[in-house]
Amino acid sequence: MGSEREGFSGEGRPICHEAAARGVEVEEQQAALWQADRAAWARDQPVTARLASHLSLATVSGAHLPTATTDGRHLLFNAAWSAGLDTRTRRFLQAHLVWHCVAGHLHAPRDWERRRWHLACDHKVNALLLLLGIPLPDDAVLFPACIGQSLPAVYDWLGHFPGLESERSLDMAPITWTSHLSDDTLLRWWQEKAQEVAKRYLGTPYLSGHVAAFLVTRQ
Repeated sequence: MGSEREGFSGEGRPICHEAAARGVEVEEQQAALWQADRAAWARDQPVTARLASHLSLATVSGAHLPTATTDGRHLLFNAAWSAGLDTRTRRFLQAHLVWHCVAGHLHAPRDWERRRWHLACDHKVNALLLLLGIPLPDDAVLFPACIGQSLPAVYDWLGHFPGLESERSLDMAPITWTSHLSDDTLLRWWQEKAQEVAKRYLGTPYLSGHVAAFLVTRQ
């Protein structure tokens, strides 16, 4: 039997309870920051703010999710990782995940290599974010030679790109859960939301013609 002092701090409180309390505090702080970022967007990025409102924020602890991802219904992020981000990078990552959903990047097509698909999706989303006026971190995925190309064209180009192995996504590829919503149903739902936003903001300073066309066609 172990010592009665095992697992306790000098104040007599369980160390694991203190660690758990700190973890909960970090999760609450980071969730509040991600929510505040949406409020900030309401002023200068209302398109992204409106689209983000359809996704619940969920903090995660543990190595199984080292960064952030989405399943099309939630934005999931590691709170400890998020705590190390500056405001600009954190806002970029939330916008990036939101637009993965808008673009229909929720599962890789059959026979596509998942990592290459994810990099191609990252490029497409980041090119859209530039058009929206959302700044990218220096290490964000973007291939200037592929600006304006379709997702399949970017995917094919990456198959011959010599620097592929050195490219790193800042997020994790979207995940699929067993859900009451099938993949096709969720994709159609996001397409409807994209078209609603296009109609609402078309002709305003917040939505360029190029992004509006993408919202309607997703191409």
